Amino acid sequence: MNNLTNTDVNNDMTCCGATRDQSCGTDTVKRTQNYRAPVDVYETDSTFTVIADMPGTCSDCISISVENNMLTIDAEVRPRYDTLGTLRHEEYGVGDFHRSFRIGDGINAEGIEAAYRNGVLEVTLPKAEAVVPRKIDIRTN
Repeated sequence: MNNLTNTDVNNDMTCCGATRDQSCGTDTVKRTQNYRAPVDVYETDSTFTVIADMPGTCSDCISISVENNMLTIDAEVRPRYDTLGTLRHEEYGVGDFHRSFRIGDGINAEGIEAAYRNGVLEVTLPKAEAVVPRKIDIRTN
């Protein structure tokens, strides 16, 4: 089980039955692909937290910006397997990630923080002081 094997009679890895020396006309050409990163959004009394799955990128390749009440997340995914040879069959697409969210005035944009680890981006958006619920103490004389 330690060997890479296939069931072609000529024992060549192909995508359509052509031998290694033939061209099947379906050589894969890398197309630019953008993916909509899947997210979960959590809310507490003081924050919103956006959790986004972004496998294959790195913290240096992620850009997060806020402009005109729009939070935008972009992440570049660099090619990983270029040294393996010519791609003959592809089922797993590799591409960049993009996601945008409209945020209201209730977010303290200056306090937004982000962390990336194990393929998951976590963006914390603190609520502005005006919208954070607070308990009013009643004084007694």
